[in-house]
Amino acid sequence: MKKFFLAITLFFAANTVFAQAGISLTPGRLYYKFGKGASGSQFVKITNPTNKELEIGASFSDWSYEEDGKNQILDANTISTSCSNWIQILPSSYFIIKPGETKEIEIILKVPQDADENTPVHNSMIFFTQLNPGKTTDKNGASIQVTVRMGVKIYHSFNKDSEALIDFVDFLSYADDQENKILELKVENQSKIWADGTVKWELFNNSTGKKTVLKESEFYTLPGNIRSLKQILPTDLPKGDYTVSAILTYGEKDVIKIAELEFSL
Repeated sequence: MKKFFLAITLFFAANTVFAQAGISLTPGRLYYKFGKGASGSQFVKITNPTNKELEIGASFSDWSYEEDGKNQILDANTISTSCSNWIQILPSSYFIIKPGETKEIEIILKVPQDADENTPVHNSMIFFTQLNPGKTTDKNGASIQVTVRMGVKIYHSFNKDSEALIDFVDFLSYADDQENKILELKVENQSKIWADGTVKWELFNNSTGKKTVLKESEFYTLPGNIRSLKQILPTDLPKGDYTVSAILTYGEKDVIKIAELEFSL
């Protein structure tokens, strides 16, 4: 059987990330809060869970959120909120991790004296990439090269005490092109700080009094972001009049807000 090589790049960005093909990393987010001319350092731990020596290279990118919450990855130092050129990686942006070894990498962020304080939050992404791809074989005998790339999100704010403020923008129901019934809630980060949260969805059948709990939604935002959260309603819901409650919880203080929408099936 003729074999061929298929190169696959896996990208991960989360609080703690694991990939059997390559490296594991924690945390996936670093937060810095200090003013112009100040600096601070934090650490990420990178582990090699494989039985081979891994070569790791670090690089920078900019990023932003799309309305549905997906990451938009951009070239470093290309957006107004970028802090990619404020960051230094120690001991080096290239290193080797032995099998089973964990390395602690220092991430230093230094804010320039002329930084623009009118931009409340700056951000960047550090990618740690496996430079010597791992090899495996699929069920058809084809050799696959797997390169793991893991991202650490960097956040910076000038204000140590800024509080999050998220509010509702819109709440509606409609049918999509496949005739699925959709609930869509839009929320906006109206503060000068990053904020994340969750939305719990509760359906109440006004005729029968039956309550249905839908899958919880999780979201992350930067200042000024509008986030669109959607739910596809179960196809087996009885016809009738409904009230849906969207219970929003966000921020370090777990602020709770509730929006309600009436609709019919």
